[in-house]
Amino acid sequence: MTDKPTFSMKKRLNIFILGVFAAIVVYLIYSIFTVTVRDAKMWQELANSQQLQSTVVKASRGTIFDATSQVLAQSSTVYTVYTDPVMLGEQLKAKDEKIEKIKKDIAEEDNDEKRAEYQKTLDKCKSKDRLYEELVAMLADELQVETKFVRERCEANSMYEVIKKEVEKTTCDRINKFMSDNDLDGVRCEPTTKRFYPQNELAGAVLGYINADGEGVYGLEAYYDDYLSGIDGRSVTAKDRDGEAIPYKYKQSFDAQDGNSLYLNIDTTIQLYLESALKKSVDEFNPKERACGIIMNPKTGQVYAMATVKGCDPNNPNEIYDEAYAAALSGMDEESEEYHKAHIGYLTKQWTNKAISELYYPGSVFKVITGSSALEEKVITLDGPFTCTGTYTVLGQDVHCWDLGGHGSQSFAQAIINSCNPAFMEIGAKLGIKGFCDYFKAYGLTEKTGIDLPNEADSFYYSADTMSELDLAVSSFGQANKITPIQMITAYSACINGGYLVTPQIVDKIVDANGNIVKEFDPVIKRQVISEETSKDMRDTLEYNVSSTHSGNCYIQGYKIGGKSGTSQKLDVDPGGQIHVGSYCAFAPADDPEVIILVMVDEPQGSRYYGAQVALPVCVESLEQVLPYLGFFPEYTEEELTQLQVSVPNQQYQPLSDAKSTLEALGVTVKVVGNGDSVIKQCPAGGTMVKSGTVILYTDETAQEMKTVPSLLGLNKETAIEVIEQSGLNICVKGNDSDEEKATAQGDQSVAAGESVPEGTIVSVTITAVDALHE
Repeated sequence: MTDKPTFSMKKRLNIFILGVFAAIVVYLIYSIFTVTVRDAKMWQELANSQQLQSTVVKASRGTIFDATSQVLAQSSTVYTVYTDPVMLGEQLKAKDEKIEKIKKDIAEEDNDEKRAEYQKTLDKCKSKDRLYEELVAMLADELQVETKFVRERCEANSMYEVIKKEVEKTTCDRINKFMSDNDLDGVRCEPTTKRFYPQNELAGAVLGYINADGEGVYGLEAYYDDYLSGIDGRSVTAKDRDGEAIPYKYKQSFDAQDGNSLYLNIDTTIQLYLESALKKSVDEFNPKERACGIIMNPKTGQVYAMATVKGCDPNNPNEIYDEAYAAALSGMDEESEEYHKAHIGYLTKQWTNKAISELYYPGSVFKVITGSSALEEKVITLDGPFTCTGTYTVLGQDVHCWDLGGHGSQSFAQAIINSCNPAFMEIGAKLGIKGFCDYFKAYGLTEKTGIDLPNEADSFYYSADTMSELDLAVSSFGQANKITPIQMITAYSACINGGYLVTPQIVDKIVDANGNIVKEFDPVIKRQVISEETSKDMRDTLEYNVSSTHSGNCYIQGYKIGGKSGTSQKLDVDPGGQIHVGSYCAFAPADDPEVIILVMVDEPQGSRYYGAQVALPVCVESLEQVLPYLGFFPEYTEEELTQLQVSVPNQQYQPLSDAKSTLEALGVTVKVVGNGDSVIKQCPAGGTMVKSGTVILYTDETAQEMKTVPSLLGLNKETAIEVIEQSGLNICVKGNDSDEEKATAQGDQSVAAGESVPEGTIVSVTITAVDALHE
């Protein structure tokens, strides 16, 4: 007989069972707590990933407009053509399975009519191999890629392979039609955006570009990226068990917020004038370290144009445009590390905005800063005198003037005209180290200007603690401290605008997608550096510099212009002083400046490197176009009227009597060749500028008389005109129209000496005073 379990045994069993049950309950409670509370977010995200499908809706990047609302940068919709090789393979496999099923149906069908229907359907079907070959051929043709490349993408072991980016909508429409016509899936066109720069390289360094991720790189695209980029939207839809979207009521959309647009102070027309003139200088003088220019309003700081040549095209940001850089790369192995480093280096250099990111010695252009500071402190007067013996000695070291014979006793204006270094070393000494450094700082040359562009460089300068008397001497004429062109033109503006240091500004306003103004940029005046009186004295002095010595200065008939040239030696690069930077800064109207221009040409090659040779012509050509464009028209003095160059009007097909009257009214001599009653051609052609001479009017097919072009090199203006007229030709005097004895023709004339040309042909020549070249 078996013993019954005792009470204590039952109790222990019950306790054990209850313990196990309690443990299970605790575990369940803990698990529920973990899932619903502690790890709730994780499980919710996992569920959403399985039940919800989220699609990013890209925001459209804002547009960049110039001051006249011309588009400089704009985004448009393009497409990325991609394939899902897994899906495509299944789709193609299904085609063969469908064919086999139809064949089976035909074999099993007894009804002749149905068999015929099945056969008709079968005839329309394409086999997997045939359809795949047609697909590959179509994609290769439409996308302009190799068939091998298409096959590699379509046969990859993945679910997403890009075949081509930035495809136009019309191409995608044809691809989609092929896929639809063949009831095929696995190749799709995904919408995205592409940034276009319709003006190509115009203002390229200012605009910058965007990378593959749509982020701004360089220029305005980088500086204002947060404003331009906008906020992406999102479309969330529920998915069924097969992963397909459930439409309508299970869909939730969050609209994209398109980026804001920029309206600039840059004017495309003014930018084009500046770049065209700069390119001519670069082509002629081939500066090793490029050239740059800035045009701005000296009162408000609005930047009308900013250019670096040789530049770049934002549409093709990775292309090397500098021929020298491209030639250097062509001799390297593209797979080598040397090539990679050089390519990156050249691209970085190419995209560097020289006007704000590179330092230079400003040379004699800086004398306006030294002079105005000393006048403001009243340590000098306009009368001077400043004595130049040809040498200035400081700390036992002789510093020479360009005129070794010396300029003698000079007034302040004469020291500017003569660009006399000893005079300005004397002025700097009177100002003193502390005074010089105080004004150097007050003019903003120890800090960034604050222009709304990235990568503005810091200046390199001597402080009052580190500057010696010799440093002060050479600093006084711009040969010790290194600054950026934007710093120089901003300080120069303060010198002639009444004394106010302004912040240069590229952007005028920011506008949202609905046209509402998000932000406006008013002129920012940091401080007054010099008095209105001192500023007027500087304007008058610099205007006198141009009007009294046309050669070597920015003289344009009918305009009051002030300016100063500069030529510096890059002693940090070449202690021997054989590498130079030529520059010129000019402003107009001189009595009430509204436009200021600075041009800098870095390391011009050859024997011509002075600012008056390499930078001045850019200023002249730019201002000749910019001033009338901005509404400033010439007002000629009586003396200028007697020397005025005229534009020859087109008289072709006009009655001879009328043509003669029109030309003679302009003071031009007329020579008629032929016996006809109307003009059938003329020389020079209509629209060309002539200083004096004769216009030949042909009234029949009489052969043109040919003349030999004389050499004008080294002749002064009066002699050059006489020689040209004796040769039966016309002359156009460019650059600096001066009657000074020392002003002579420099460089190449437009038609080479010895060439045979039709009578009346215009020969252009630049007249420059030899003394004016020394800065």
